[in-house]
Order: sequence, then structure tokens, then C-alpha cells
Amino acid sequence: MNALTMKNGAVVLGGRTIWKDATFSLESGSITAILGPNGAGKSTLLNIILGLVPLAEGSLEVLGETPRRGNRRVGYMAQTRQADTVATMTGRDYVGLGFDGPRFGWGRDKAKREVVRQALALTGTTSFADQPLHSLSGGQRQRIALAHTTVFKPQLLLLDEPLAALDLAAQAEIVDLINLIRDTTGAAVVVVAHDLNPLAPIIDQVLWIARRQVRSGTVEEVVNEDVLSQLYGHPIEIVVTPRGRRVIVGLEEEFAHPHPHGHDHSHEGVHEHFAEVYEEETE
Repeated sequence: MNALTMKNGAVVLGGRTIWKDATFSLESGSITAILGPNGAGKSTLLNIILGLVPLAEGSLEVLGETPRRGNRRVGYMAQTRQADTVATMTGRDYVGLGFDGPRFGWGRDKAKREVVRQALALTGTTSFADQPLHSLSGGQRQRIALAHTTVFKPQLLLLDEPLAALDLAAQAEIVDLINLIRDTTGAAVVVVAHDLNPLAPIIDQVLWIARRQVRSGTVEEVVNEDVLSQLYGHPIEIVVTPRGRRVIVGLEEEFAHPHPHGHDHSHEGVHEHFAEVYEEETE
């Protein structure tokens, strides 16, 4: 069964075609990495899956239905994580926001408290869950943010650059946790990233977005010299180190600035999604 199926998809924003002719599917229980340069439309794809941005052409099914705002079966962790804006809150309270938003009503509900406890246990955050977020390391806050996204036990989990600004050790911990969440819950996971290498041990599929094109397949099928050279229109060389890391030569300009001034619509809609999930839960 596919968690997501797109056929001949195209997206147009502000009169500009971001990408087109996108056809791919993601299997339930799979982990997919979305790669490509800044401004290519990686985060925009997540917003389309969330029902926040419409397709200009083609069709998309998410968990067997048309994308819709506030779908509790889809979990989402944005680049600018809400946890960073509520730094005085404890990790446990932040995870509980998944139920009741700022109302904090979950603490009076035994069943909801148990769900929060399970989310903390799954992500290995119980030991520091009652500390203020501002006292935690970046990696610990990321783990709390992942716990927050699992409260509704989503069948599809969208993670927008969860490894950003983390050192190599913290990246490895988050990658292991993503894999554990997939194995434990059976959810399909989509991860937007700038670097394939940290994710390579766990991913099943790659979507590479560049120059208004989307290519999909296994790492071997997409991240090779022929496909990337065709995609970018100039020669690309891939050097594999003795430890198996892929070094891509020829894309230095594309990836030189991880946080460009250009607008990729990366964060638009995140608050709408959280609000509508909350409203659906309380209706």
C-alpha cells in the first residue's frame, strides 16, 4: 500500500513554475529523503502534502484521500520548530500541546497523559522531559519536537530538515530515532535534508528536486553521475570515500548557502496545520 501517490504533479507559485511532471509513490513504512538545492521546492512539496498549497496540475493522494488541512494522520515538524519559540516551557508540556494547544487541558485527562508518556518513552526523552526547553541541547530539543509529532500516532510523518544545526553525533542520534519511530509505528517518513550521507543507512527512496524537475528512486538509481548530470545540465562527479560517504562534485554553488535570502515558502502554513489538527481533535 502506498502512503502517498502523485501523478503528473506541478506547482506554480506567484506565476512561477516550481516543478512539474512529478510522478512518484511512497510506500507505507518507508523512509524517503527529499534532496535538492535551496528554492527548488522541497518544503513546498511538504505543504502540498499537508493540503496547504494546491497542485496546479496532476493529482495527489495522501493515505488514500485528497490532501486536506489539519489531517491528524499526518505529522509535521517544520524547519523553524515551535519548540524554539516556547523555550521556557518544559518538554512534557510542549509535547502535550499536540492535544490542546495553549489550553493545557491534556494534563487533566488520564488517557492523554498516557499518550504523552508513550511519546516521551518512544523518543527517549523521559529523563529530561520536565526540564525547560531552553536548558536542553539542540539534539534534545529535536527529540522533544519529534515526540510532539507522534502524539496522534501519524501514519505519515513529514520532517523538514530535522538535522539542521546539529553536530555529527546529534545527527546520528536523530537518524537512529527516525528509524526507530518508523520501525515502531509503521509510519511512512519523509525527510527534507541538504546532505544525503547521514540518512543513507536508513532511507529507502530519494526524491531529488532541481531545475523544476523531480526524480525518484533508490539512492543508487537517483544519486549517480548520469542522473544528476542530466538533471543539472552539466557534468556531475560523485566520489565515494572509503567510509561510503558520497561527495558530489559540481554542485558547490547549488548548496553553498544553506539558508538563502530567497523564499522557498518553507514555513508557510505550519501554524495553520497545528491549529487545524487541534480543532479537529476538539470537535
